[in-house]
Amino acid sequence: MNTETKSTIKQEREESFIKISKSLMETKKLGKSGELDIYHLVIIKSLANNFLGVAFTGVTHLMKFIGMNTEQSKTKARTKESLLRLQEMGHIEIYEDSIMDNLVDDLKPSNNYFIKPTGKDEQWGFAKVFYKDIQKIVSMQSDYKPKIFACYLNMVGNMFYDSSDSNKNVPLSYIGIDKIVKNTKINRKTVVEYLKALYEKEFYTLFIFILTIQQQRISVQDGFIRNILLNGRFRRQSTFIELIERNLKVQISVYQTNKRN
Repeated sequence: MNTETKSTIKQEREESFIKISKSLMETKKLGKSGELDIYHLVIIKSLANNFLGVAFTGVTHLMKFIGMNTEQSKTKARTKESLLRLQEMGHIEIYEDSIMDNLVDDLKPSNNYFIKPTGKDEQWGFAKVFYKDIQKIVSMQSDYKPKIFACYLNMVGNMFYDSSDSNKNVPLSYIGIDKIVKNTKINRKTVVEYLKALYEKEFYTLFIFILTIQQQRISVQDGFIRNILLNGRFRRQSTFIELIERNLKVQISVYQTNKRN
């Protein structure tokens, strides 16, 4: 991983991004296919990065783009239903031609349509999703990329820019693993595995994970997750402190641990 710290300005000059409403971070509220719907929305918004702000795509084309098997009728049906749900929720508009007068309420899997993202709810807050990160997730060898993206979205949705020391405007994400579990309803061990997968893909964002251990809060910087998350279980506190102090800048502050239900 490249350890050189980049400023926010330099990163945004080098990278393009799309906006995803923070209201979509809680995929549990979107039904059992919430992660798939948001994943499709992200792909559509990335394809709509043109002067029209419209993606020319459809069921089969979208499946090919994200590496899904286009021969499975069940998968086609799920993709079609997902696109229609996104339109029903108001996040996209689907048209048959470039005039874009009348919305389409049914989709033929083999056809492409003019799909326009609406930017719904983005005025109340949005996460920046960078194209480089989208490409990395799409290229993953996994059948669970929508769920991986849901975890990623929770991290970038909680991103802020650190200006506390000499490295100004460093992007940081400040979120607990349990918060991701709560927002996505993905079980904790699986969330940990997805975070490990994101780290191994060398996502540029500098993440901070809050680990609750014996009444202390330990802030862990810059992808040390590989060493501290093993098989979904945390190491002992003494091992944490030894490893972190040897490799990273740390902050340890006493706080009252919330009791788990």
